[in-house]
Amino acid sequence: MAFKKREQVVESDSEEERNRYESDEEEQSDNELGSEDEEDSEEEDEEEEEEEEEEEEEDDKETKAAQLAKLKRDLAHVSFEQLAEIKGKMGMKEFSNDKAPKKKTAGVSKEQILKDLKGASKKLKKTNKVKLTKEDMKRENKHKPMEVSSKRAVGRYRDVVALPAEKRRDPRFDKLSGQLNQDLFEKSYNFLNDYKKSEIDMLKDSLKKERDPEEQERIKGLLLKMVSADKFEQEKKRKQQLIRDRKKQEAELVKEGKTPYFLKRSEKRKLDLMDRYQKMGAKTVDRILEKRRKRNTTKDRKHLPFNRRSAATD
Repeated sequence: MAFKKREQVVESDSEEERNRYESDEEEQSDNELGSEDEEDSEEEDEEEEEEEEEEEEEDDKETKAAQLAKLKRDLAHVSFEQLAEIKGKMGMKEFSNDKAPKKKTAGVSKEQILKDLKGASKKLKKTNKVKLTKEDMKRENKHKPMEVSSKRAVGRYRDVVALPAEKRRDPRFDKLSGQLNQDLFEKSYNFLNDYKKSEIDMLKDSLKKERDPEEQERIKGLLLKMVSADKFEQEKKRKQQLIRDRKKQEAELVKEGKTPYFLKRSEKRKLDLMDRYQKMGAKTVDRILEKRRKRNTTKDRKHLPFNRRSAATD
């Protein structure tokens, strides 16, 4: 019994040692894995930092190169003295090539060079415009051509030799065409009235023969247009004839010793109405006067006051 108990105690001790050994191995493996993870994370952080630094350096280089290129474009017309001073400060390689590797100049920083370039550009803008005086524009001899700025665009078409301007004349108001004689003009072109009358007769005949309603409407409109134009011409001639007769009477009175008198517009209108009513018959004149009386009475009624109801009831 005592031997069995001893064996059990030995076995228990061995099991405890095994468990301790296994726990120690597990702890060591865990520590090794944790240290490996930490090393990997540190390496990744270092790589990211290096990439960021490289990107920042590239961005700085690009911005500075762009600034220098812009300043060079602005300073395209800088004087040679100022360019020589800038070359001396920057160095020939950096001044000529932006993409070349830039070396630090001894004693002068890049910021100082940029400031010098900006100052030179401001001076250039101020001193760019030069005003020429009258003495500068004077010529040694009047036959020499005048100095002209090359910055001004020359016109494509220039008047090398001054030519006299073309004079256009209107025959209606020019004396070379003569004076208009209305009577002679009407007599010489009187045959046109015969042509117009014959055309009116032809249109009337064609209107009687035509059966198409659309064509009839077209012919009616054309006929009405020609008849109204003929009436207007006759009315115009009648008024002109009245004024001519009045001028002849006035000329005879002036020959007798009377002072000349010129009709007003209202007097010309009265003459026209008198001549029109004289040519009309008595019945037509009475009819026109009756219509005019009715029109005037309707106008007068509008201005009369209404009758009161109290007065009507009384």
